Amino acid sequence: MNLKVHRLLLVVSITIGVSSAGIVAADGEKVTFKTKDGILISGRLFGAGKTGVVLGHMYPENQESWWPFARLLAGKGYAALALDFRGYGESSGTKEIAKIDLDMDAAYEFLKPKVQRIVLVGASMGGTAALKVAARKPVAGVISLSGPDAFRGLDATADVGKIAAPKLFIASIDDSYAARSVAKFMTMAKDPKEQKIFRGSGHGTYIFGTEHDKELTDLLLGFLGRLQGH
Repeated sequence: MNLKVHRLLLVVSITIGVSSAGIVAADGEKVTFKTKDGILISGRLFGAGKTGVVLGHMYPENQESWWPFARLLAGKGYAALALDFRGYGESSGTKEIAKIDLDMDAAYEFLKPKVQRIVLVGASMGGTAALKVAARKPVAGVISLSGPDAFRGLDATADVGKIAAPKLFIASIDDSYAARSVAKFMTMAKDPKEQKIFRGSGHGTYIFGTEHDKELTDLLLGFLGRLQGH
């Protein structure tokens, strides 16, 4: 299956699931904000609520890979912010993966005045960025979906042990680097921490398009639900 068809099936799969839950699809509100090093980041803000969820995308995708889940979150009373990392989608700058944690940092600061608590969620490189930011910001929780310990200069190895908030590490068993990273994170991280290893080789948000679609969605929603009031 080529990448374009895989992406289409992923969007259709999640959209059908969201529609069946009675959630009306929407494009969200386009927002922009600047990083500390002057990069203009673009994102979409879906919904409103006391809990804000920042959604960082995987390589080589953009924020649209999180939109179906962001719509679902909005329908459940969350404020969900999906962003394009620098050089991706509608954001400015070049694709400097080693600096995308600054983009998630800026998303956190943008969302902070609008909510009471923030959870960081990232897929693949977005998961690595989420862990780095969670080590230096007061977050309610953090989820790394197939996040590697290090990728193209972005390294969360020294950060994981500093995170006080609840942590959820997810990977597929045959996605070997991500699975090894989860094992490494679980060894280094403080409690509270959880892990989930799926069968197969699904990576990042592509797992939504597999047989584990519902289980992953329920896992994410369950973790977020337990953080209410944290």
